[in-house]
Amino acid sequence: MKTKIKFIIDSLNKAECPVDKKWLLIPDPKTQGLKLRLMKSGPKAFIFQRRLPANNENPGTLVEIVLGRFGDLSIEQARQKADELNRIIGQGKNPIVIELGELTYDRLFRTYIEQYAKHETSTWEEAVENHRRYFARWANKPITKIKRSDIQAWVYDLAGEGRKKKHTANRSFDQLKAVINFGKRKDLVYCDNPCIGVDKIPTKSRERFIQPGDEFARFAQALADEPNETWRDFFWLSLFVAARRSNVLAMAWDQINFELETWTIPKTKNGDSHSVPLTPSAMEILKRRYSDVNRNDVWVFYSDRRSRKTGEFSHMGNPKEAWKRLLKRAEITDLRIHDLRRTAGSYMAIQGVSPTIIGKALGHKSQAATAMYARLTQDPVRQAMINAQAALATPSKIFPSEGKVEVLKHQ
Repeated sequence: MKTKIKFIIDSLNKAECPVDKKWLLIPDPKTQGLKLRLMKSGPKAFIFQRRLPANNENPGTLVEIVLGRFGDLSIEQARQKADELNRIIGQGKNPIVIELGELTYDRLFRTYIEQYAKHETSTWEEAVENHRRYFARWANKPITKIKRSDIQAWVYDLAGEGRKKKHTANRSFDQLKAVINFGKRKDLVYCDNPCIGVDKIPTKSRERFIQPGDEFARFAQALADEPNETWRDFFWLSLFVAARRSNVLAMAWDQINFELETWTIPKTKNGDSHSVPLTPSAMEILKRRYSDVNRNDVWVFYSDRRSRKTGEFSHMGNPKEAWKRLLKRAEITDLRIHDLRRTAGSYMAIQGVSPTIIGKALGHKSQAATAMYARLTQDPVRQAMINAQAALATPSKIFPSEGKVEVLKHQ
């Protein structure tokens, strides 16, 4: 994903990332490996990106190093830095290894975010926040000094007393393992991954959803009483489209097809796009928000606050406080926002919809992800039991050739 323009200050000042792309690289025609990176969100930056040649100690490795922000660093200064990196590569060495020295986990994580996560994942900001909250223990620790026993103790510590935070512990462990594996793939880490052999906390699949009847009635009334219209629309729409919170928050108008009544999610958690059919209830909310004269041209759930990272207006952020208010009014406990998605799938199952159709509605790739809903499809089972019991009450239905059955009684 790249284009070519003159590497002069006027051209680079005017360069913008296309609206249909997340990022764009503009190479310098004069200096090998030097590029200007444009991102849909975030400042312009000079980067060095080059694959190491066959005669290098790490042949084929893609080297990507952020040199500095455009504006803070001049074109000539960026070229000088790139020339120095090319000189190191010409000596058969990997400039990342030289720059980082004894690689700490914190430095590896920042490399992982810049080189991989920002470009290939939709949840990199969550990974950054998770790193800030739970990874202080590893910040300045060299990868080679991280022991398996230390990781196991960390997992247990994160899970807490009674293992109540087991999902937090397991999610953090998976992140640690993924980052170190990235380092090994990029020839930044040469030791074995110390996560190998560490036990995660055993968990059961969460099956919580809003129960039909009284609980749903309380939830609906509490949602109707929500004073913030945007959050009210967000929670209802989350239930109607059965999508993940992050996807609904980032719903954009150019993803909505009003004629076909569909919403196309560009990239879901599993990495694929997903087309969601929009029900009349969902369309009612979207049409009302679209007709609002104060609506944003980009986001369905826009925010009037500027992003601290980009300085631009973006979509709404974490609905944590609004969700707490809602549950308090409804007198409901142990319910998460993600359970709205599970509620939609569960109600389809209760109505007798097959797990295959439920999986398509939720965008699941595997049948295993939809397995829990099969347990809720009780109507066919119930009807089979009713038919069997009716037959037991009418013996001729079981033995039509005999017409009747002699019942033996204990003497």
